[in-house]
Amino acid sequence: MINRPILIILLGYIIGIIIGLYCNISIAIFIIPIVVIYLSIKFIYKKSIIQNKKLKHYLHIFNIKKVILIFLISIVISNTIVLILNNKYDLLFKNIKEVQYLATIVEAPTIKQYGARYKIKIESINKDTRKFKNTYLYLNTKNKNLKVGYKVTFIGEFIEPEIKRNYGGFNYKEYLKSIGIYGSVNANHVKIIGNGNISKIKLVANKVSNYIKETVAKNIENESNRNLLLGILLGNDDNLESEIKESFAGSNLSHLLAVSGMHISYVILGISIILSKLKFPKKITKISTIILLIFFIFLTGETPSVKRACIMAIMSIIASLIYRKSDTITNISTSLLIILIQNPFSIMNIGLILSYFATLGIVLFYKRVLNFMKKPIYLKAIVSKGALEKITEANNKRNKTIIKTLLKDFCNKIREIISVSISAQILTFPLSMLIFNKISLTFLFSNILVSLIIGVIIILGFLSIIFQLKICFNILEILLSILTKIANIFSKIPISNIIMKTPSLVFVICYYIIIIFIFYIIFLRKKQLKRTLEIMFLAVVDTFKSKLLVHKRHFFISILLVIILAQSIKLIPKDLKIHFIDVGQGDSCLIITPKNKTILIDGGGSRADNFNVRKKYITSIFAR
Repeated sequence: MINRPILIILLGYIIGIIIGLYCNISIAIFIIPIVVIYLSIKFIYKKSIIQNKKLKHYLHIFNIKKVILIFLISIVISNTIVLILNNKYDLLFKNIKEVQYLATIVEAPTIKQYGARYKIKIESINKDTRKFKNTYLYLNTKNKNLKVGYKVTFIGEFIEPEIKRNYGGFNYKEYLKSIGIYGSVNANHVKIIGNGNISKIKLVANKVSNYIKETVAKNIENESNRNLLLGILLGNDDNLESEIKESFAGSNLSHLLAVSGMHISYVILGISIILSKLKFPKKITKISTIILLIFFIFLTGETPSVKRACIMAIMSIIASLIYRKSDTITNISTSLLIILIQNPFSIMNIGLILSYFATLGIVLFYKRVLNFMKKPIYLKAIVSKGALEKITEANNKRNKTIIKTLLKDFCNKIREIISVSISAQILTFPLSMLIFNKISLTFLFSNILVSLIIGVIIILGFLSIIFQLKICFNILEILLSILTKIANIFSKIPISNIIMKTPSLVFVICYYIIIIFIFYIIFLRKKQLKRTLEIMFLAVVDTFKSKLLVHKRHFFISILLVIILAQSIKLIPKDLKIHFIDVGQGDSCLIITPKNKTILIDGGGSRADNFNVRKKYITSIFAR
């Protein structure tokens, strides 16, 4: 901790944000009592009034002045920022109705059935250039021809985003906060008055993005494959069919449609191959890679997962440039701290949470899981000695060696894929249950199959766009069709998408405590602590056995009474409960009778835009 000051700052920053978001109190008022307690303990420590050596050992942490000071300052800063911003999000547009807006289009449109949605940066509202300047909204209009960089004016009605209406439902307002948007505005007539104030890098990124979309549209005929390729390369899945999205989600392959660390690693590999072939010096190659990664952040829409992966990669490259050893934990901490400084509400972004937990799981457990997988007992089913002898029987020694090497490399690749998947799942498993109410038991198999072709799709996709090679696009169409087929097959397997009851917060916390405890015992303090715990555990077991033998009659009577009492409680009649569920088209009604029978009245239908009310609202509520 002391050797990683960024991690200390980050932990304090996260605690301050959480206190501000969920407790809605200023931590600044508690700083004085905290400082008084700290100084008191410090005084006790210095004067050596406490004689217990073990207690003095634990109190030594209070002697670290700089760590405590940095930690407290970080908490206060983030807590204060969150409270100010939260108040601003709630009040800034509260009494705004139909007014005149002056804004700049800052993001390519998302085309909807009845119009388009643009992200806009406000320059003034009713000629007020100070109060609303540099705030962001979504503009909904029928005009589909607006471009990034246009300065526009219009009279529109501000629409406040919806909050969570059902227990466990989706909070649209909190989601918009996590991406820095205050709400949306509807306008029928939008007038273009010139070019707005927008950074050149965003304009260039938009032009490159449009070029990629046009190139893909010209060379790939199948619309589904075209949209899937854009989703993989740019993270833009807005135009992807809902059926394909559901099949990817059902087969636990949604991460392929969100540009993340895997994509960045292939991008870096592609850049390195091209620049090395062009005989660029290593330093120039690394600096060029950093510049291209920064540009790639803007190209893919500055999503949290892309920022995380690119910042971590950039820090690793910078470390190699200045001949320093790259520290992965520091890289993770720095990337998250930068994202939270830009927007503290990003901590509520589900994509960001899953991205960081998966990355942390891979960092902590990948090598251990891989070493476990390398034991001879595993993967014998893939390559049996008998099969190998039959294959190589008719060949000479050289061919045998080649086949053995290829099979060994293949097995190593499979081990690596399995190790990465399991490591990521260790920390994301309870979150998947908590957020999506789903788990998959086939994620290993789907990820193994996909991992064999996804790297080729990413590298070949960018190379095809750069060099305009028709044969590469033909190969891409085949690979994309295979990818879609894999997603469809695994999404239809029942165990790929098991709906689970929402776990309690206590379960999630206990799960992570156990994981930390196991990691500490097995990997960090293998011998000494393990022996101590074994001795303590055996002592407890021996004590329990001796007590049980002495009082076994009382013990069995107690168990019998508990069972009878539990069964008796079930026989007590319960109250009639009626729950009203907001399904967007009226109120659905759920009746639970005293005998625990359930009656659902009016589950809702489907909206015009293929939004399945039963699936989105009712299923998630029952799971919770």
